[in-house]
Amino acid sequence: MPFKAMVSAFLLGLGLAAASQPAAAQQPIPINLSVGVRDPIYTHIYVAMAKGYFVAEGLKPNLIVTGSGSRSAQLLATGQADVLLGNPEHVIVINREGRPAAMLAAVDQRNTFGNILVNKGSAAKTLADLKGKPIGVTATGGGAYYYANYMFLKSGLTNQDVQWLSLGALNNIVGALRSGRIEAAVASVSMIETAVKEGYGRVIFDSRDSKEWDAIFGGPMPSSVIYALQATIDQKPEMVKKVVRAMAAADDFIRTNSPEEVAKTILADMGGQDLASVTLAVKDYKENYWRPQGIRITPEEYRRWQDFVVANGLIPEAERGKYGYDQLVKDVGAFAK
Repeated sequence: MPFKAMVSAFLLGLGLAAASQPAAAQQPIPINLSVGVRDPIYTHIYVAMAKGYFVAEGLKPNLIVTGSGSRSAQLLATGQADVLLGNPEHVIVINREGRPAAMLAAVDQRNTFGNILVNKGSAAKTLADLKGKPIGVTATGGGAYYYANYMFLKSGLTNQDVQWLSLGALNNIVGALRSGRIEAAVASVSMIETAVKEGYGRVIFDSRDSKEWDAIFGGPMPSSVIYALQATIDQKPEMVKKVVRAMAAADDFIRTNSPEEVAKTILADMGGQDLASVTLAVKDYKENYWRPQGIRITPEEYRRWQDFVVANGLIPEAERGKYGYDQLVKDVGAFAK
């Protein structure tokens, strides 16, 4: 065989041999995810971790639990986290600090701590009845405060009508409610259940009641969202799409499995909470807070949320367009058409 033909045959053989070998597996994409606390309220991200949905999308996830949503937002703003699950109001704060960010999806449709308790001796039956009364909250300027403030504004009260007391830890709020130092408190679901059970409080606004919620907020709106810096969305679109797909898979798992099965899945990440407590919380969130319609944020939901943030002064009325749906909600192609 001529030398030239031998070389051609040799090279052809190499090509066939290479083609017969399986393609080298792509290296997983490292990603830093963050969430504030180890609590069932953030079940979606813990399910996605436990069930391997991020890994199945070709990601290598590192979940950073910071202790608060504000700290997680700081990690995002400084580039130490890529994608967060947290409070959508932080998206506004980050944008106004000069770091464009956007929401990618939402895991719930109303806020779990938008509840108002009154002490056992209170005569108040409506939110308007609390005019001029001392109301306890962990901190003015926090998420619970903004939701309660909006409820009072929509009930006809002004900022001057409400006497806020920042009490810090929940134990301080409970003590003030028991002693009568405060007339009412902004409370989580577990707090109102305990207060009613032990007889030191009565609920006058319950966010689990759809009629009560809709009368104030108008319907579903994003409360816990997946979000990222716009630079990350632009520079790493496939990574961001994979995150949203993994979270959508977690949402499917949550909607199609029992509260106990979901609770068992995330229990190891719940900071020592027992299975019964986690199961009860998951059941409550499934029935009242998480989204039966999937995690995609609609323009109508966003409009309700924008009304809420404008009323609280987080966005000036004149800047609605600057922080509109097209600016702050990004479809990265993760949802089926």
